[in-house]
Amino acid sequence: MGTELEQKYVVDSTRPWAVQTQLLAQLSRAGYQVAFLEEKPQQDTYFDTPEEAVLKEDGSLRLREKGEKRLLSVKSMLRSQEGTFLRREDELILGQEADPMVFLRERLPGVSLEQLRPTVVVVNRRRTYEVSRTAGGRFELAFDDVTYQNPGTGREYRERQVEIEALSGTEEELARVVSALRLPELRPAAESKYQRAVWLTAAEKAR
Repeated sequence: MGTELEQKYVVDSTRPWAVQTQLLAQLSRAGYQVAFLEEKPQQDTYFDTPEEAVLKEDGSLRLREKGEKRLLSVKSMLRSQEGTFLRREDELILGQEADPMVFLRERLPGVSLEQLRPTVVVVNRRRTYEVSRTAGGRFELAFDDVTYQNPGTGREYRERQVEIEALSGTEEELARVVSALRLPELRPAAESKYQRAVWLTAAEKAR
């Protein structure tokens, strides 16, 4: 069990690479060291009941596939405000000895596991950097090229996001990183990726 602290943005721009260059330059001017980590595709499949029992509790159940790694995650919202999310996060690497059903029963006690089904798939091309400075915490900066897919409606929706996750740092240190990023193209995300995926690919959106 742990907590996840991050700031999320939706990028409102037709020139996302220009936005990326500007953000990296702003961080450097603010005194942060920025190091490229990797660029890789990943696929997230979210599961819920037909009544959206997990979503209604501001939670998510996600299977992440990244290369050979398959990671099961259960998240629950602790606090969100203006794009900043503090969530409880429990993870299980599939293929190890732990039983996934035991893991899920312990963390989703009010959810009928037999009714879980794939609700949305998020295909993401993610480019990540490590952001740090002396006595200022460590953060992961991610540029996401996202495609939301709804297996029920057949609808897809694409957008770009920026995420800044605290690897080791306080909310105050995260706020200082965020304050260095001042671009009109960045809009704080009011919802998690799962919430946005459900909303943007819902059947009524296709009408």
